[in-house]
Order: sequence, then C-alpha cells, then structure tokens
Amino acid sequence: MKRSRFIGSVIRETDFINVELKDADFSGCDLLGSSFHNANLENASFIGAINYSIDPRSNKLKKARFEAPEVLSLLDVFDIRVEPTKE
Repeated sequence: MKRSRFIGSVIRETDFINVELKDADFSGCDLLGSSFHNANLENASFIGAINYSIDPRSNKLKKARFEAPEVLSLLDVFDIRVEPTKE
C-alpha cells in the first residue's frame, strides 16, 4: 500500500495493522475510530486529517507530516495534558 492516496476520504472504524503505508497521503481525511498499529507511516501526510489515533511507540513515523492542533493526539497514549498557552 506504499504511496496510497486517501485524500479527503472518510475512513471510519478501520484498523491499519502491519501495513506498509510509506509515502501515503491521508490529507484531509476523517479517520474517526480508525487506528494504526505496527504500520510504516514514514513520510506519510496527515495534513488536514482529523480524528486519527496513532501510537508513536508502535508505528514508524519518521518524516511523517502532521498539522497542529490535531498532532497533539499523538500524545494521547501517554495520558498527559497539554494546557493552552496563557497570554
């Protein structure tokens, strides 16, 4: 599944397990309920993607591209809180 293009797709309740998704494009996707485990997501794009669940401990993410604030979901597995900056 290298270089797969899912641009703008609605991909719900899908498990990406033990898959090769290097250079894949999930830009603008809604991944509600979907999860990734032991997936190679190197150089994949998640720009504009929402509702993804990716554990950085069990997936290859080298040079993957994400966008704030959704990228903070990568911290969910660590059970930490990120507070907004006080001005």
